[in-house]
Amino acid sequence: MAGDSGGGHGATTGVWIAVAVIIAGSIIGGIALIEWVWPVFWVGVGLMVLGTVGAYLADIMDMVSEFGSGDGPAEAESA
Repeated sequence: MAGDSGGGHGATTGVWIAVAVIIAGSIIGGIALIEWVWPVFWVGVGLMVLGTVGAYLADIMDMVSEFGSGDGPAEAESA
C-alpha cells in the first residue's frame, strides 16, 4: 500500500485550517500560562474552542479512517 495516494491524510483544507487554529490556540495559551498573563490565556482557550467548532463544521470525523483510504477491514487484511 506504499503507492496509495492520500492514505489516511486526505483531509480537506478546512480541516487543516481548523487544526492549525487549535494548535495556535494551544501555543498561545501555553505561553500565556507560563508568563502568567491570564487574559491572553483565555484568548488561547477561545481559539481552541473556535477551532474545535470549525473542525466539527468541516466534518473532521468524516476524514478519519481506521483503515486509511481503503474500503474497510477486508482490504486492510489482504495487504
